[in-house]
Parts: sequence; structure tokens; C-alpha cells
Amino acid sequence: MGVGEVLKVRDVSVIIVNYNGESVLAQALESVLLLEEKPLECIVVDNGSRDNSLGVAQTFHDPILRILSLSQNHGVAGGRNRGVAVAKGKVFAFLDSDGQATANWLPAAVHQLAQNPGAGAVAPLVLMASGDVINGAGSSLDHWGHGRDRLWGEKLNLHQEELTLWGGQPVDYPMGCGMVIRRSGLENLWPLDETLPKWHDDTEIGIRIRRLGYQVIFEPASLVLHYLGHSDPHDRTRRHQLAERARLLLLWKYYPLLSALSSTMHYSVFALKGSWHNPRERRDLWNTWRFLLSESRKIRMIRHKWRKNPRYPESFHTE
Repeated sequence: MGVGEVLKVRDVSVIIVNYNGESVLAQALESVLLLEEKPLECIVVDNGSRDNSLGVAQTFHDPILRILSLSQNHGVAGGRNRGVAVAKGKVFAFLDSDGQATANWLPAAVHQLAQNPGAGAVAPLVLMASGDVINGAGSSLDHWGHGRDRLWGEKLNLHQEELTLWGGQPVDYPMGCGMVIRRSGLENLWPLDETLPKWHDDTEIGIRIRRLGYQVIFEPASLVLHYLGHSDPHDRTRRHQLAERARLLLLWKYYPLLSALSSTMHYSVFALKGSWHNPRERRDLWNTWRFLLSESRKIRMIRHKWRKNPRYPESFHTE
């Protein structure tokens, strides 16, 4: 598990996956390129953007900057996969294009990985853009595949003591914006499943890390800001439907089959009830079932590859 591995900020490949982030990308890039302790490289993966994101990235001239321009959108997981494939560092640090690095983000995370060979990843403290409201302090998964970011929406100044106590403790998965992952020992983590455009790629990372025998560690001193939501669908119903589809896919890939079936039926009953008032619900339900059936072969392959190792818990919070 990386025993004796010497890690420094200079060993980090920062990977920024961007899609139509013209309005936010410059801030994210600048926050990395102006860090006092420089990473090895900063890779911008432009995921087939249709705006001027690529032009924004090209206005920056720094020897550590690398731009990977994709001709089409491969989704968040696909963008991460392609960034990892070309990265040279011993550590991968992911910053969303609507994120902002702070001075201690990388030093604190790398220190945690270096001091704890059992840590496969570090979950940072993620704050809303204002800097005084918590976006997430480590995340947990329940038996139904719902991911929850601890202290979401809570005022930072009311939870300083809790955050300090939680430092160094395991969580289920790291929030995608700001997560820091070691390379050595986790080569089999990649590639991630690229089936969906977004949602649950970070929960999948957490599950796989734990099944490889490592932990995800929360580190409050590792801090990023998040100007969240710029790439989400504007239609709230559509957002919910896509998120639920991603959750059900996660269940079928990694959870006990009974849990996956039960949750899918529960979702279906509520969708049918909702269709009495909104016919679109029935159409979305049919599309979800058709989607899951179309992915059945891949689901079986992933279930076989990542079947649970009984030595390691499914979750640190929901056993």
C-alpha cells in the first residue's frame, strides 16, 4: 500500500475536466497556476465544449499547463479517464472547472497520503464560493445508493470543532471537486465507467478504492472552493431523472442484487404514481428500464470484476 513512498506536491498531476466552462474555467486555472507550491502539471481536459472554453485555456502560458482537447463529450468519468491516461504524476488531484484551489489544498492532501499508506484518496473540505458555507466535509453512501455530503449548507464557523475531530477519519467517497488520489496500488481503479454524462463517478471511485483495500480519508486542512452547478441541466425534473438513473446503475453494478431490485421497484412505483399528474414520468420510467436493460452486459462484467471482498466493509457509516 505504498509503504515508504515519498510524496510531494511536485508529484501531483492536477486534472481539470471542463465542459462549456467558459465563464468559470479561467478562475480555476489561475488558482492552480498561481499556487506557491507548484504541482508537476495541470492538465485541462476540454470535453468537447461548444463554447470558447478552449480559447480561455489557451490564453494561459505556463510550463506546467497541458491542454487535452477532445472532439466530443465523454462525460465526467470519461474526461477523468483521459486525464489520468496522460498524467505523469504519482498523485492525481481533480479540480472541477467551477472549483478554485487554495494554498493548502495540495500540501495537506499529499501530506495525508504520505503519512498514511492505507489512504488511497483524500476527501478535502469543500466550501461554497462564499467561503463560509460548507459544500461537503467528506461523503457517505447509504444502502439505497444515495450519496450525502456531510454538513452540506451549514455555516463553517459553527462546525470548526467537528471538522477538526473528523480529520484523518475514513469516509465513503471523496467529492469529485478537489479529490486527491494516489496512483501506486490503485492502478486497477481506472478506467471509470463512462456510461453516464455525470453523477456518481466519485461514489464509484470511493467504492473501488475500498474494495482494493484502501481508505478514503477526510482532511479538513485540504480546502477548495466550489462555484457549483454551471454544467447541470436547467430543468430540475431532468436533473432528478438523470441523477436517479445514475444511482440505480450504481446499485446494479456494486450493491447486493436484492438491494438493486428493491430500489428499482421502489423508484418505479413512485414514478407511476407521479405519472397520474405528469405523463412524462411514465416515459422517463420506461426509458430508465430500457437503459438498465441495455447496460446489463456491462453491469455483469463490472459486478464480476468488483465483487465484494469480505475483508473490507461496504461502508464505514452504514453497516
